[in-house]
Amino acid sequence: MVDAIGTGLGSLGYRFNMIARQARANFEQRLGEAGASFTTWTILEALTVHGPVIQRDLARSLHVSGQTLARQVDRLVETGWLERGEAEGDRRAVRLHLTGAGRAAHRRLQQASRKANEQLVAGLSPEEIDGLSELLTRLSRNLGGDR
Repeated sequence: MVDAIGTGLGSLGYRFNMIARQARANFEQRLGEAGASFTTWTILEALTVHGPVIQRDLARSLHVSGQTLARQVDRLVETGWLERGEAEGDRRAVRLHLTGAGRAAHRRLQQASRKANEQLVAGLSPEEIDGLSELLTRLSRNLGGDR
């Protein structure tokens, strides 16, 4: 076996990267078939989980620039999935919230997400899935995430 800690093609870092790419490609394909992109899913999911959010805070939480998010938000406002509003106490801030059509789109995309995740963990026991989740959390912490 190749040294899992090493730098070769068998290293954990390389293998993790390749699996992440495969999982993302599968996820994006399923989302595309449901009529949306990964970015759209991420925005709709964040607003579903956290409720109305100030646009700059959403950009920060998604680790994207405000300008990048603004283009996506413009597109989602045009589709009728999002609305912009004034934030209480700060007229300069823009608060985003889902419309009824955005909530319906999110429910449709949840099905695509569920199918992608089911494919990803097919053949794993619930205990293995829990263990993998714990390991991923630890790896993220090693890299400075989840602080």
